Amino acid sequence: MNELKVLLIGGGNKKLHDFSVMGPIFKEFLEKFGMRITLTEDLDMFLPNEIRKFHVILCYTMGRELNSEQEKGLLDAIIGAPWGDTGDPKGFVGVHCASSSFLNSQKYLRMLSGKFLTHPPLGEIYDFKITNPNHPIMEGIKNFSLKDELYLFETYPPFDLLMTSEYKEFSRPITWVKSYGLGRVFYTALGHSEEQIKNKIFQRIIINAIYWTSQKDRPR
Repeated sequence: MNELKVLLIGGGNKKLHDFSVMGPIFKEFLEKFGMRITLTEDLDMFLPNEIRKFHVILCYTMGRELNSEQEKGLLDAIIGAPWGDTGDPKGFVGVHCASSSFLNSQKYLRMLSGKFLTHPPLGEIYDFKITNPNHPIMEGIKNFSLKDELYLFETYPPFDLLMTSEYKEFSRPITWVKSYGLGRVFYTALGHSEEQIKNKIFQRIIINAIYWTSQKDRPR
């Protein structure tokens, strides 16, 4: 199997989600699975000549904006039209603050299927329920509890729900997947800070998501 190439893109609000800290943590655990990780804050990596080199985009940006060329390059790459110039369809893995970024792009938010609204104060431990245990991304994952920043969303169905959490008598979406053109999209609200990104359950979910969105077989 060819080496899986992942574009890990971050940047934005360094006070809340400092990519100079979080990016290397992602890189370390993903490289243990033989992935080739490119860390960047350069949104021009979404342009066709750059993005076509990758199999998956892992997004951990916050509060950033896309210009029209960057927006088109990213979305076209996921759609993967055979007459396009971005190569095979790319997987998209959005983590936590990816839903509070690129808010100037309605097309991006529709692709992602959710927009961050608010969250309760950080510090609570929440119970997370697996709603589709048969999905490949949930392989080896059972219901668990974790201290994280519980994002609350405006969502844009359709998508397939993988995980929820109860908050104020409502079941809240936490993790979901969808198709987008020929590509696959994954989003999870988990992953606020160093503590959560180093959590083994979180890491397994992200690894599973990268392989699933890449549409390539995971090595056994």
